[in-house]
Amino acid sequence: MSDPPSSTSMLIRRKRDSRESILQAAEEIVAKRGPAHLTLETAANQAKVSKGGLFYHFRSKEALLEAMIRRSMELLRTEHAKVAESLTGERNGKLKANIIGTLRHLEGQRPVLTAVVAAIANDPKLVEPMRESFRNDFQALCGELNLRMEDVAILFLASQGLLLMELLNLSFLTPSQIRKVTQRMLQMVEELDRSRS
Repeated sequence: MSDPPSSTSMLIRRKRDSRESILQAAEEIVAKRGPAHLTLETAANQAKVSKGGLFYHFRSKEALLEAMIRRSMELLRTEHAKVAESLTGERNGKLKANIIGTLRHLEGQRPVLTAVVAAIANDPKLVEPMRESFRNDFQALCGELNLRMEDVAILFLASQGLLLMELLNLSFLTPSQIRKVTQRMLQMVEELDRSRS
């Protein structure tokens, strides 16, 4: 028989669960009604937490929106890691994982990502966490791959561009065409790899 969890570990878990429920509530509000309708009060009500509980985690609407953006980028990184795990041992698998993972993330997180874009449009200062995440991911890819920076940049920017075009409802490509473009990007990784050998 195992020991019951300590009161400290239960408190930490409860705080983490509370924070997650607040973030999920905020994402739902922004996705359904837009960032202008997100207030600390509406987030607290939707998450079924007290205002004090919300203030413990987020002191302002901006802090809540920034946490939403950081969470979204972390989910994107998690998707990249899942795909990378399936490509273990494959040359330049991390770049392929970035391409595939970005588009899978779009499929699974479209409402949340649309909410993030809407929040950034509402407050351009919120773009910094997203820019920082993209910069870090790009620099990590450049450091780990045996490819020229400009080749990595072309493929990285193409996959992120597809993502943003879809989120902004600017894409003119059908889902079938997007799959073909993605396949071509993956072929380009292979071609670049062969040309460097």
